[in-house]
Amino acid sequence: MAGLLPHLIAGCTLYLIGRYYYRAYFEGDDTTKKQILLAIICLSLSLIPDIFLGTYYTTHILSFRTLMPYQIFAHFILIPITIVILALLLFRFDTKRKPLWIMGIIALALHFLMDLFLQEAGLFI
Repeated sequence: MAGLLPHLIAGCTLYLIGRYYYRAYFEGDDTTKKQILLAIICLSLSLIPDIFLGTYYTTHILSFRTLMPYQIFAHFILIPITIVILALLLFRFDTKRKPLWIMGIIALALHFLMDLFLQEAGLFI
């Protein structure tokens, strides 16, 4: 599992990619609001699945061994559920914000792939 910096870099990069790729979506009314929402979606979905590891590294309130089952639960149960919810928003309920939901799904998928292939070396890397 990658540390904080790779997840932040991935979230910021996805924000820039989404803002550039969907630039037609960000034209017109509420441009700033849409861009802030995209930034929140990309960064939060890049970081939130690792909230338990973040808790361990920042507070050491519980041991790593105690928090690891919750970390695994967050990845293997909550990530697929969140992707299904975003897909429902994308195709069924809130289709006018498609670029936001697509970038959210990509952020979660990239988070999972980074955790799968990158080795953990501590809080930041």
